Amino acid sequence: MHRLVFLIATLLITCAGAQAHHSFAHFEEGWSELEGTLVDLRWQNPHIYFFLETEEENGEKKVWEMETGTIYMIGRAGVTRDMFTVGETIRVAGHKSRVYPDMFHLKNVLLPDGSEVITVANSPARWSDEVTGGRNQWQNVALHASEEPANGAGFFRVWSPSAPGSVDDPLFPGGNPGLNSLLTDESRAVRENWDAYAFDNSCELPGLPRVNFGPHPHQFIDNKDFTMTFVSDEFNVPRTFHLHSQVDPATVSPSPLGYSVAQWEDAYTLVVETTGINFPYLNLSGAGQSEQVRIEERYVLGKSGDRMDYMITITDPVMLTAPYIQTGTWLDLNEAMGTYDCVVVD
Repeated sequence: MHRLVFLIATLLITCAGAQAHHSFAHFEEGWSELEGTLVDLRWQNPHIYFFLETEEENGEKKVWEMETGTIYMIGRAGVTRDMFTVGETIRVAGHKSRVYPDMFHLKNVLLPDGSEVITVANSPARWSDEVTGGRNQWQNVALHASEEPANGAGFFRVWSPSAPGSVDDPLFPGGNPGLNSLLTDESRAVRENWDAYAFDNSCELPGLPRVNFGPHPHQFIDNKDFTMTFVSDEFNVPRTFHLHSQVDPATVSPSPLGYSVAQWEDAYTLVVETTGINFPYLNLSGAGQSEQVRIEERYVLGKSGDRMDYMITITDPVMLTAPYIQTGTWLDLNEAMGTYDCVVVD
């Protein structure tokens, strides 16, 4: 019911000419703390949900629906399902929604034994020196190790995001401006009507570039037919890279994943050009993207064979004032790719 209330409220706000919310902007900037009983816990995709029952000032009970991080993101930091017990009293910190009357963006949990758990990628500790969670606690150890002694060779294996600060800088120089500073007014206008919560809860899968460039494991698969498959563990949506393609990309119908043409620059470097993308959002903060977007991906295999550096360059003359560049490093941690079963929250 509260989702219907939100949609109506969005229409009213838009018609009034006011700024509509986007991404998590419908959550208050200020922090809130709540204490209550954990009545349900959904350890699921696309995000984990806690349900906390509190007692209001008038004595009535209220159940808060609390969205938090992904299983992989917090799992790499040592946060597990068995840390939480339904029926126990916990304290939480995060941000209340300005629109949904019972929604909460959960970031920190204080357990009955006094230990604290961070349930998003990055959040400061609030109550305890004994803290589990946060991406700065990542180790270069697979969350789900493969049962096979090796999951591939060369490019064609599973690559996992490295722990922050654990490896030297990527092969490519940094210093690129942040995405927000590159957005045009057209892109910002699209973002004004974005609601990340509603998108997640519809279980709609994103297109490029977001579908393949999150901090989760990735895999290259050689199809032995002048194509390769590239897939991310986060959404498990396979892309096809076409090598030696004779197809004119301009003749291919647009799609959320576009048409990707790959070529080997040398024995260690794969370059992929993708056009024909009709996914309307540049990322899951709702920044707008046009069908003129072009994405270049460069993947460079380290000489040691257990490291992959990458650089993603996104050019969109309608939605970006300059190319946006994303770089990073993956490691071979012998990780197994998981399944992705999205669950709609009732």
